[in-house]
Amino acid sequence: MKTKIFSFLAACLVSAGVCADDFSGKITHVESGSVIVIANDLVTRRTVQCDTIKLNQDRFSVALPNRALQVFVMPLPKNNAMPMLMMNARNTYLYFPGDKLQLNGSVGALTPSGTKLYDEMATCAAWKELQAREDSLNAHVMADFRKKQANPNYKSTVEQDVKAYKDFKLQVCKKLVAEKPKSLMTAYAVCQLEPAEAVPLIARLDASVQQGVFKPLLDNIKLAHDMALKRAEAQKALGAGKQAPDFRLRDINGTERTLADFKGKYVVLDFWGTWCGWCIKGIPQMKEYYNKYKDRMEIVGICCNDTDEKWRDGVAKHQLPWTNLYNGFDKDIVTRYAVSGFPTKVLIDPEGKLVQIFIGESEEMYQKLDNLFTN
Repeated sequence: MKTKIFSFLAACLVSAGVCADDFSGKITHVESGSVIVIANDLVTRRTVQCDTIKLNQDRFSVALPNRALQVFVMPLPKNNAMPMLMMNARNTYLYFPGDKLQLNGSVGALTPSGTKLYDEMATCAAWKELQAREDSLNAHVMADFRKKQANPNYKSTVEQDVKAYKDFKLQVCKKLVAEKPKSLMTAYAVCQLEPAEAVPLIARLDASVQQGVFKPLLDNIKLAHDMALKRAEAQKALGAGKQAPDFRLRDINGTERTLADFKGKYVVLDFWGTWCGWCIKGIPQMKEYYNKYKDRMEIVGICCNDTDEKWRDGVAKHQLPWTNLYNGFDKDIVTRYAVSGFPTKVLIDPEGKLVQIFIGESEEMYQKLDNLFTN
């Protein structure tokens, strides 16, 4: 019997198209007798289904939305303790419409099967070697972390091992593309690479794979690569003293605003989103500095990757007193300002020239403001 998991996950949206018994199997050594199954849309990574499944003689069966999914499985902790939702390649499984995905074994070592993708993986020596090396690397990372905690002077070698693993993974992917260009496993392996490495290999996949179930992911990788190239090009024009890129965005009242509207004051452009935990965490300190220097400085919040409704709700909820502009999902301004992470804060002088760009939430920007306005 399925029951909804904790309230913080209760907002999961269930697709109307549902297939029966498309995800099942036998999971042993689960102390609580139940597992948590979370299904995320493969492209957007947003949760579309979340259930707690009670095992029946170690067996389970659950219907999934009829769409491409990442399915995460973990044991429900005993006594309804809050679980740690640690999703990684070892407990996340791919499901495509029409699949009959099976998951069997001990809860700490589950084996997927029953689909074309996982059947290909099970018979490929190169894939098995790649997985073995990944397991070895993960074990080394954990051991290295414990050594650091025990000895502050310990010198880590993990970075070298990570680089060696990435180099090996690239070589395996190149081999798979050359030998198995029609394989779903090959497409999946290529999706694990950095975009700059993946894009040349995507072009060498068979057309049936490029246009198949992995197409949305492959398209996203190509888009990410294209955006990275554009950001790198934009970065060349973003040095201190150069003219800041202009924009035209609407404010909370629907009025279009441009950078020129704020000429005569220092401006802090704050690229943020209601979904960004670090953005929200930094709001109290931003309010403090806004009140401290608002006679000489304006903060302009530029909300990205949010719906209009979530933006307006976020502005109201957090009572943001500065100018708030909506960018939504448009990539133009974030590309021209080479935004690679959120929050990104851009300090601009009264003449519209760039002073400095700050990525992430840090004290450096506030120290810069103090230096500007108190010296």
